Amino acid sequence: MHAGITPKYRGVHGGYWAMVNKDVAHCGVTVHLVDSGIDTGGVLFQQNIVPDAADNFITYPYLQTAEGIKLMIQAITDFSNGCLKEKEVASSKSHLWYHPTIWYYLYIRLTKGVR
Repeated sequence: MHAGITPKYRGVHGGYWAMVNKDVAHCGVTVHLVDSGIDTGGVLFQQNIVPDAADNFITYPYLQTAEGIKLMIQAITDFSNGCLKEKEVASSKSHLWYHPTIWYYLYIRLTKGVR
């Protein structure tokens, strides 16, 4: 399970970076196959999350995990039934995201209101 929508938000804190970029359509979680790259394996399932005003950098991963568990159960079920398949995902620019520095986090919070 990856806490972000791949391939657009590979790396860490995909939900946070989607919110920073005002890209709510790509704020979510992905269950994917593992390959030699970083979050580049074939996509099995994806689900958006909808953070509310009380959510922040710390709570986004909890929302993603809650949705991701449902997706992992579905992946295990599909695998057990012999019908697990990779999904076609819309082509979008792939980017590897990192932890924001404390200074950048504070800058984003003050200028964009993303917590």
